[in-house]
Amino acid sequence: MESYNYSGNIHIHTTHSDGTGSIPEVAEAANAAGLDYIIITDHLCRTGAHEEGRYGRTHVIVGVELNQAANHYLALGTYLPVNDYAGDPQKTIDEVNQQGGFGFLAHPFEKSSPLVTEGASFPWTDWSVEGYTGLELWNYSSQWKGEAITRSRIIYWYLFDRDAPVKTGPQPECIQRWDELTQKRPMVAIGGTDNHAIKYKVGPFTAEIFPYEDLFRSINTYVCLPEKMSPDFDAARSQIFDALREGRCFISFDRYPGAGQFYFGAVKGDQKIPMGASEHYSPETFLQVRVPQPRRSLVRLIRNGEVTRVIRPPRTNKNKKNKNKSGNATQLLTFPVTSPGTYRVEIYYRRPLRPFHPWIYSNPVYLY
Repeated sequence: MESYNYSGNIHIHTTHSDGTGSIPEVAEAANAAGLDYIIITDHLCRTGAHEEGRYGRTHVIVGVELNQAANHYLALGTYLPVNDYAGDPQKTIDEVNQQGGFGFLAHPFEKSSPLVTEGASFPWTDWSVEGYTGLELWNYSSQWKGEAITRSRIIYWYLFDRDAPVKTGPQPECIQRWDELTQKRPMVAIGGTDNHAIKYKVGPFTAEIFPYEDLFRSINTYVCLPEKMSPDFDAARSQIFDALREGRCFISFDRYPGAGQFYFGAVKGDQKIPMGASEHYSPETFLQVRVPQPRRSLVRLIRNGEVTRVIRPPRTNKNKKNKNKSGNATQLLTFPVTSPGTYRVEIYYRRPLRPFHPWIYSNPVYLY
């Protein structure tokens, strides 16, 4: 069950497109937030590719966000420009794949607000496409924009509860579509921030809306590696890409601590089946979930989009309990699998005297 988890932030814009920070400045913010990797996705360009590399602990990788009017696509692993095919996104996906790259549908259910981006929204409109790796399940800036429909709401959130539009979890319609797709083929979900660090000038004052470092502590995507990340940047980038392609990753709302200790997978005899993997079902198959912060967690086990179990990890039971590197308790839960299906888990976190909020979304294990 050994897995090495590394935290990263995906979907970031810099001064190479419409962000306000240079790549070195963004890397500095990522280091301050304790991230192991970030993926820059400036609009329609990879002009920052020559700045890829390791900055302190953070590996800075450059991808690209393709298309403008609609059907935004986060492409990784490309090396040549790809044309804007907003009206025919299958061509976008095909060109990325021809270069050996892969990609994710960005903010596929984005909603508009009359007060943000002049009422524009950029959802995914063509669901007949094929050949993409997955979708962006949880996007901080996109969801914030879609809920920011009155000035009073924006002011209240900004002053008192900036995470309000996103801490309720991904959009329900996006989760539903993802679950439907995973029953047809492997479909990787990632989280992103769409981080721009937008700055507004009010008279002589400049206000920065959602600084890079702040959003780097929100919705992150952890990659799960079978071995430690290589000290060589090119090798580490390949490890990260492989994990994202294969679905060996999970999404965490990192306002809550301890997600790096999470694990989800299946066991069949001596065989270990990681997230993203497909395997024949047998009655000897079990699911395993290592729960960080068990005293504050609630676990939902989901099969084919339906919740099959809701578990509050008991304080003392037969399941293995141990301490993670920071000294916080973790708990290993084991469940028998009684039928084939697409299985995933969600973990919710509760602060003292507050309700449970979405925290961790695993990618599925496919048992057929």
